[in-house]
Amino acid sequence: MKNPLVGPILAILKNNPNGISEFDILKALKDQLPEFSQLADDVNLQLFRQHFLIMNALYQLQRSLWQEESLMLDISALRINLLSAAQIQTASGTHVSDSVDAKLAAYYLDWEEYEKTDADEVSRLLDSFYKGISLPGNRDSALKTLQIDSRNPTKLVIKQQYRKLAQQHHPDRGGDQDVFIGLRQAYEFLMF
Repeated sequence: MKNPLVGPILAILKNNPNGISEFDILKALKDQLPEFSQLADDVNLQLFRQHFLIMNALYQLQRSLWQEESLMLDISALRINLLSAAQIQTASGTHVSDSVDAKLAAYYLDWEEYEKTDADEVSRLLDSFYKGISLPGNRDSALKTLQIDSRNPTKLVIKQQYRKLAQQHHPDRGGDQDVFIGLRQAYEFLMF
């Protein structure tokens, strides 16, 4: 099925010769196409559908631009770039392996993935993600990093302890940058 976003996304890409993030594509599409913000009532399902449609259009473009015009559409998590043959030869950097890229393309080009994913499935995916980043070992490690003995400290205790240690270890005060970043990561983890 031809994705109706292919044309608008191609225009966005051409207007951004240095590349663009998926987030900026999403904002541009919301501005251009009000119906793009009305794909679902559930906010998480809405975001999933917007993301899926953008990625589907990008992978459709990737195939057709290469086959028809020898242009490469480089799709990565941080940036999407449309490259000419000359730019392809001079482009450098690390890219996702072809096998991973092929799996992503196969997923996003399969309309059944879009159709079968409902609000409950998106909720399960998000719960799985959040559980993955909040393993008990991570919590214990964060508490240890902030030197908190309590297993269930209040947000106020976490904030106070973080501020105390951050003052001691701040790089502007002669502290170690890695220690300071570790403190901030622990603080962010526990406050989530």
